[in-house]
Amino acid sequence: MILQKVKAMNYNECVKYILDIPKFNKIKSNENCYRILERLGNPHKKFKVFHVAGTNGKGSVCAFINSILLSMGKSVGLFTSPHLVKINERVKVDGKDISDEDFCETFFKVKTVIEELYGGKYLPTFFEYIFLMAVTYFSDKNVEYAVLEVGMGGRLDATNIIENPIATIITTISMDHMEILGDTIEKIAGEKAGIIKKAVPVFYFGDNITVDKVICEKAEQTGASAIKTVSEDITILGKNNKAIDFSISNMYDRYGCFRIPFVMEYQTVNAALAINAVNYVLADELKRKHIVDGLNKTIWQGRMEEIKKNIYLDGAHNYEGIEQFVKYANEISKDRSIYILFSVVKEKEYNLMMDLIAEIKNCKGYLVAPVQNARALVVEEMSSYLKQNVNAPVYSFSDLKEAVTYAEKIKDDDEVLFCVGSLYMVGEIKAIFGGNYDKF
Repeated sequence: MILQKVKAMNYNECVKYILDIPKFNKIKSNENCYRILERLGNPHKKFKVFHVAGTNGKGSVCAFINSILLSMGKSVGLFTSPHLVKINERVKVDGKDISDEDFCETFFKVKTVIEELYGGKYLPTFFEYIFLMAVTYFSDKNVEYAVLEVGMGGRLDATNIIENPIATIITTISMDHMEILGDTIEKIAGEKAGIIKKAVPVFYFGDNITVDKVICEKAEQTGASAIKTVSEDITILGKNNKAIDFSISNMYDRYGCFRIPFVMEYQTVNAALAINAVNYVLADELKRKHIVDGLNKTIWQGRMEEIKKNIYLDGAHNYEGIEQFVKYANEISKDRSIYILFSVVKEKEYNLMMDLIAEIKNCKGYLVAPVQNARALVVEEMSSYLKQNVNAPVYSFSDLKEAVTYAEKIKDDDEVLFCVGSLYMVGEIKAIFGGNYDKF
C-alpha cells in the first residue's frame, strides 16, 4: 500500500522531496540508517569500498580512483557531493549518472522502507537519504567496487557506516566547517581521521605536521597501516594550459611518469593519493597503462574547468582553495589580462578569501554577484570589501547570469575570465551555458 502511494510521484517530485529535506537533524541517526540498510538487505556490504575524506581534493581523489578502476575493467559505483547542475550527478555507475528512471525506482525503495519502519516519525537528513539511495543502487547494479566521498567530517558522517572498507584516504585538511567540526586543525583532523578502521590501510597527505600527528596516532590506535604522501614525493616534469606531467618518488621505478588533464599542481597530490591506494589494494592486477588511461580520462567538473575559450570555472570555496587559485591566476596574468567573477556563501572566511584575490596581478576588473541560495553572501558586502582593497573596477550584479553576460561583453577574446568561489556558483554558471560549450 505504501509502495503504491510512493510510486505516484514522478521524477521532479522525487527530487523536490529530497531537496526539501533538512540538511541537518538533531537526532543522531546513524543507528537509524543501520536499521534502514538492514531492512533493504544490507546493500552497503555487497561491494568493496574506497572511503575518502578531507577538506580539499576528496572529490578529485574519488574521480581519479574511479577512473583508474574503470580502466582496469572493474564495475564501479561513485558517490560524491555536491552536484553542480542535476542531483543525479552524485550517484554514478561505470562512469554514468544514475538515470531519472533508476533514481525514482531507488527513491521508492528507500522511502518505502523508511515509512514502514518509522511511519513518518523519523526522516534521514538530505545527505543520508542520497547515501542510502546510492548504496542501494550500487547493490542493484552489482558493482564490484564503490568509491564513497565523505559529506562532512568523517567520524559522524553517514558514509562511516561502512565498517570494512578496503582502503581509507584522507586528503588535505584545513580550517573549514569550523562551526561543526571544531575550531582547531587538531579537532578537524580528528573528525576526518574518524574514517580510519582497524587493520585497513589509510593513505593521507601529510605536509601539515599537526595533521600528520593526529592521523598517525589514530592509525596506531586502530592497527591501521598509515601511508603518507607529501609534496616532496612529487616532481613536476612539465605543464601547459591543458595538462601536467609528473612523477611520484615511490612509483617511478615501476611506473615511470604520469600525466593528468588538469592545470592546478595540487591535482598531482590528489592523483598520487589515488594511485597509491589502488596500487596497494590491487598491486597484482594494476599495470602502468591502467593508471595512464585512468588519469587521462578523469573528469572532475568545476575545478579550473575551461567551459569556453578563456573562461574558467573553479570551485575554490575556502581559503586554501583560493590560495591555490591565486597562485595559478598569477601565472596566467604574466602574459594576459584577467577578470575575476567571485561569489561565495556567508559561512566561509570570505574577507580573507577576498584579501587573496585582491593580490592577483594584471586584473582589469572584479565582478560580484550572489548565488541563488539562502546562504549567499549579499553582493553589497562583497562589493564594498573589494572596493577598499583593489585598484581595479568592481562591478556588482543582482545575479550570476547578468554578471557573466557583462563579463563576456567587456573582455577581449585573449583575456581570461575566472569564475571562482562557491560550488553553487559553478553549478549555476554551468546551467547558464547549458553544457553547450565552444569547441576549442
